[in-house]
Amino acid sequence: MAGAMIVAFATLVPSVFAASPKPFHLDKTCASDVLCTVVSSDFKWIPADTDVTYVTDWDNWLTYPTIAVRNGSTTGVCDWNQPPGEVLAKCSFGDGTGRLTSFHLAVDVTVTGDPSSPDAMWHWDGFYDF
Repeated sequence: MAGAMIVAFATLVPSVFAASPKPFHLDKTCASDVLCTVVSSDFKWIPADTDVTYVTDWDNWLTYPTIAVRNGSTTGVCDWNQPPGEVLAKCSFGDGTGRLTSFHLAVDVTVTGDPSSPDAMWHWDGFYDF
């Protein structure tokens, strides 16, 4: 009987503690191809005024954004080779450091305004989990 309870509990634990994806939204402006600043975010650990820095590989239509927050950071990859439409890129972030350890994020990138203008507002919409 005890063995059956242990097996039942062991199969229950992963489903109880499994992370469920939560909606994510962030708006940012970009002063250049390498520096953007968060204007608003619904994720408390990436507040307004957080910098997002980029390394680019335009030969492969990829960018590598890094988000550094107090007590942690995470780096992802954005694929800009998307079919024509409203979604300009798809970005994903894996394990980070500090408070962003085990942070996973997947977003679609869209823009309001002229993408070449520093006044353009870039939007990230998707889901995150830990």
